[in-house]
Amino acid sequence: MKSMFRISVLTFLVVAAPSLCFALMSIANVSKEQAKEMGMEVRSNAAGPNAVRVALEFETKGALKSFSRVDLEIRDGEKWVSAALRVDRSKPGRVIVSFAADRATLDKSTLRVVVQPGPRDMTGYDLRVKDFVDLEKVR
Repeated sequence: MKSMFRISVLTFLVVAAPSLCFALMSIANVSKEQAKEMGMEVRSNAAGPNAVRVALEFETKGALKSFSRVDLEIRDGEKWVSAALRVDRSKPGRVIVSFAADRATLDKSTLRVVVQPGPRDMTGYDLRVKDFVDLEKVR
């Protein structure tokens, strides 16, 4: 009976394991210049006395043709949080995402534009928010 159970488990693993997809994501840090070349535009404005609203807009073409989602990551040392942002596709061929955060959090925030042309092929384009938002201009 034990050998029959082991054979069943082994058979399941042999059949199921190849169908599992454990994709890795390549990460590329994007500078202001690179973002402009890729057609990404980051805008910001005040959202209260201590908050800033940040919006990212881009066309789904070129490197961003297979756009999947945009994640917001906030890291503070060993602690971090990540969330997928709601995508606005009200303009044909364009994507807009936005979030509001405390000014002190922006230097710890990263927007990751995830592109997935295939089931096992993902690239994350990281935009460090502090490189794109001038807090002195956003008052």
